[in-house]
Amino acid sequence: MNDIFYFQPETLSRMGFDLCRASGSPQNEAALVSERLLKADLTGHPSHGIIRIPSYMAMLRHDWVKPGAVPEVVRDNGPTALINGHRSYGQVGAEKAMTVAIRKALEHGIAGVGVTNLAHIGRLADYANSASRAGCLSLVFTSCGGVSTLVAPFEGLARRMATNPIALGIPSDREYPIVMDMATSVFAEGKLRVMLAAGKSAPEKTLIDKDGNPTTNPADFYAGGALLPLGGVQGYKGYLLNFMVEVLAGLLTGGGYAGGDPKAPFNNCTLMIVIDVQKFRELPLFKSELESMIKFLKDTPVAEGGEVLYPGEKEFRHEQAVLKSGVPLADQTVKAIQEELDRYQVPLRLADLGQLTPLVA
Repeated sequence: MNDIFYFQPETLSRMGFDLCRASGSPQNEAALVSERLLKADLTGHPSHGIIRIPSYMAMLRHDWVKPGAVPEVVRDNGPTALINGHRSYGQVGAEKAMTVAIRKALEHGIAGVGVTNLAHIGRLADYANSASRAGCLSLVFTSCGGVSTLVAPFEGLARRMATNPIALGIPSDREYPIVMDMATSVFAEGKLRVMLAAGKSAPEKTLIDKDGNPTTNPADFYAGGALLPLGGVQGYKGYLLNFMVEVLAGLLTGGGYAGGDPKAPFNNCTLMIVIDVQKFRELPLFKSELESMIKFLKDTPVAEGGEVLYPGEKEFRHEQAVLKSGVPLADQTVKAIQEELDRYQVPLRLADLGQLTPLVA
C-alpha cells in the first residue's frame, strides 16, 4: 500500500485552477475544469477526479486539448444540433452542448444535441445534474471516437471498445440530484489508475491480461489486457449497452467508432437527450409522485446492515464525509501532479499542503 495524503477541497480546487491558467486556459475555463475534477473526488469517483490532471496536461502537449478553444454549433435543426468542440477541454465542449440541449428542450419539449472533437469530459453526472436543475430529464451517452480501446466484447479475449458510460438525471426536490452515472464495462478505466496508484488489486472477474487470462493486477491492463463488460456471467448485457452507446455517441455524431481510424485523436463524442417535464405534466406533481416512489422503495425490508438508496444518494453521503475528512490522493498521484506543477512553473509544493491522516477522524 502507498501513502495517502488528505487535502482540503479548496486546496485542490485552487491547485487545479492555477495549473490550468499556467498552461494556457482562460479564467472561466480553468475554474470549470478544476471544479468538475474536484467534484468527482468529492462524490466518490476519483477515477474522473484530480488524478486526471497529468493525463490532461499530456493531452494538451499532444495538441489534443486546445486551451481557450470555443465550441461551435455546426448544425442546427430546431430541436437537434451538432457542436464541434474544436479540441476544447471536454468539460467546456460538453457544458456548451448541455446548455444548448436545455434551451432547446424548454422550447421544443425534447432535444437531442451531439458534440464531438473534444477531450475527456469528466463525470457525466455533472451534465445530467445541470438538466435536472432546469426541471428536465436527461440522458447522456459518451464514447471515445473509436480511439480508446479498453474493453473486450462479451466472450472476446482482447480490447476492442471503450468504457462507453451512460448517465440519466431526474429533477426532484431532494438536496442532492437523483442521477445515475455508470460505465458499460465493469468499471471505468480511471478506477484502475486509482487502484494502481494506491497499490491495490482489482476485484476478481473484472480484468484479463494480454493473453486473455483472468487477472487482478491493474498493471496487466496497462500491459495490453482488457476490462470486461458489465454483468459478469451476463456480460452480454453490458456489451449490448456498450454497442448501443457506440452508435448513439460515436456514429450518430460523426465522432468516430470502434474499428474506425486508429490514428485519430482521443474524442469524447457525446449525445445528450433532454426532456422538459413540464411539456408532459406539471413539474411539482411529477416531483411529488417521484418522492412517493422513493419512499416506497426505501421502505423495502432489507437484510441486516442493508439499506435501499435512491440513485445519487451514495454520492451525496460520500461528499458530506469527504468534506470533513479531506480528499485522499495516493503519493504516486501527488508526485505526478507535482511534475506538472513544476513543468508549468506553478510555485506550489502539493505534498506540503496535505497530511497523512484524515483532516477529521
